[in-house]
Amino acid sequence: MKFIVFEGLEGSGKTTQLRLLAERLKTLGKPYLATRQPSDNPVGALMRTSTDGFLTLENETMALLVAADRYQHVYGEISPALDAGKYVLCDRYYFSSFACQGIEPGVFARIAAYNALVMAYCRPHITFFLDTAPEECMRRITANRDYGGLYDSLSQLEAIRQRYGMIFEDLKETNPTIVIDGNKDEGRIATEIAAHLGLEQNVEE
Repeated sequence: MKFIVFEGLEGSGKTTQLRLLAERLKTLGKPYLATRQPSDNPVGALMRTSTDGFLTLENETMALLVAADRYQHVYGEISPALDAGKYVLCDRYYFSSFACQGIEPGVFARIAAYNALVMAYCRPHITFFLDTAPEECMRRITANRDYGGLYDSLSQLEAIRQRYGMIFEDLKETNPTIVIDGNKDEGRIATEIAAHLGLEQNVEE
């Protein structure tokens, strides 16, 4: 299981868990790529100006830009890394598009169409969803004075959490997902994730 995706609300702890898993892989001497979406390529950088609250874009424009960035990211970075035998750890993937932009029938169909090539060609081997209470996410977001993104109200977080549950249920046959209690201590969460992956410190592949 080498393509590993971390999903969750803003403030859920997914980025921290990705970092901790990357540190574990480094300790075990296993090659890896740690990356994120939107990516750091030019399309992803443009997308981040919107998700960080600096550029206002229409919802459909955002959906198209995210899909374009994801396509470039997969073919330019993720797929080559997997072909080279590396673990790939990705902070967000196509699940985020459904959860953040809605899974009403019409919207779902469009997002699925925009992401069809990626969803068919490069599915994660496993996805970890950090299920952290929206109230706790808000506390962490508020404590981080540098954060000023789009999805930072309690009502938005609650709606996105509900949509995540629905999309994971809809895609469960082709996209294995493990729900982790993100309210627990980060060390315990990291140990739980490592156990799911067979990456305890004394385990060699």
